[in-house]
Amino acid sequence: MSLSAINKNIMKNLLFLFYSIAFTLMIACNSQPKDAKELADSINGTKDTSTTAADIITVRDNEAEFATNAADACLAEISFANLAISKTNNEAIKAYANMMLKDHGTDHDELMILAKSKNITLPTAISAAHQKEITKLSEKNGADFDKKYADLMEQNHVKVLAFMEHQARKGTDPDLTAFANKMVPVINSHLNAIRKIKDHAK
Repeated sequence: MSLSAINKNIMKNLLFLFYSIAFTLMIACNSQPKDAKELADSINGTKDTSTTAADIITVRDNEAEFATNAADACLAEISFANLAISKTNNEAIKAYANMMLKDHGTDHDELMILAKSKNITLPTAISAAHQKEITKLSEKNGADFDKKYADLMEQNHVKVLAFMEHQARKGTDPDLTAFANKMVPVINSHLNAIRKIKDHAK
């Protein structure tokens, strides 16, 4: 066999190996287990394209995702609040956490009723991203915990406010838009409250 033929065979084998590895990695990535929010979004996507009347979702897929985002945010704030109540000795942080429990518990209950009426599946647990934040937060203690909790509350409420305002302005489903309009001043009040706590801690 000539040197040229040997080189061609080597190149073919290398290309085959490369594509085999790439395909294996692609399959592995696609087979990673979904977290609760991703699973809910996936189920809603299936409903959206279903031809069975009982399974057809009654809102656009982007508004179903708004609902899953809102539910994930509520569940996360409840989890953060429970952790804060169990760990902090700061009365202002504890009072804020209790407010989160009350407000977001009520919001989540309302959202569940709304989602059920539109056949939207909501996540039953917090997303992997929020779980990672809670795990890191749980490792903090004392003033370090209070500071990290306050920082997370500010960051998370800024994000939630952004997608609530977007739904309030751009939403096409009147019920979800009404929910967002109702939530905007609530989230704003939470954001202002945690910023005051942070200012007093300086």
